[in-house]
Amino acid sequence: MRAAIMQPTYLPYIGYFDLMRRVDVFVFLDDVQLERRSWQTRNRIWAAGQEQMLSISLRKHNQTDRLDEVVLNDESDWRTKHLNALENAYRKRPGFAEGMDFIRPHLTPQPDQKLSDFNIGIIEDAARRLGIATATQRAAAMGCGGKRSEHLLAICRAVGATHYVSPTGSRDYMEEEGVFRAAGFPVEYFSHAPKPYPQGFEPFVPYMAFVDAVMNVGFAGLSEVLGDA
Repeated sequence: MRAAIMQPTYLPYIGYFDLMRRVDVFVFLDDVQLERRSWQTRNRIWAAGQEQMLSISLRKHNQTDRLDEVVLNDESDWRTKHLNALENAYRKRPGFAEGMDFIRPHLTPQPDQKLSDFNIGIIEDAARRLGIATATQRAAAMGCGGKRSEHLLAICRAVGATHYVSPTGSRDYMEEEGVFRAAGFPVEYFSHAPKPYPQGFEPFVPYMAFVDAVMNVGFAGLSEVLGDA
């Protein structure tokens, strides 16, 4: 059984779903420390000919707080700002209505909503609409110990995986630590190759938040893009 483990990020890029659909179980790594200015709390859309960053507002928290402990700050109007930014950027694109119908409920304030719950809710909803049937679990519910590679290996064993599929970006530290190699646990490294889709301009700009594709081609079009990947 193949497993992948990823932090729940905000509006992740298409490659996140490409990895998710290629494994049997996908674990949200929500028991790690929040990192400032990371994809955990922000992502990019394309607006008025340039990248625009959408950033989540958080309540005050300790530097050591985990993703499943940090709470969204709804005293700020960041959700409305994100909706307005998406409308201004994509109102003339073919998938706009479908994209807004998808994202609007997620950007509706909920009392004391945790960052991990918010991001995972968006990701799981999008995966369902893309027809991705991969089982999902949360690392925070497992109580696995260890640091970095040791923690990942413990999660793989907890879910009964026989192979770990890792993003290529983790390769250097995983091979340096050698934890999986010492355990004889098979690892494959996954790299997503972006496939162009109509964005309404040229040249194609890859690695945007996945909602860029939804607003341009809808979930059916995004599913076709993933199928070609």
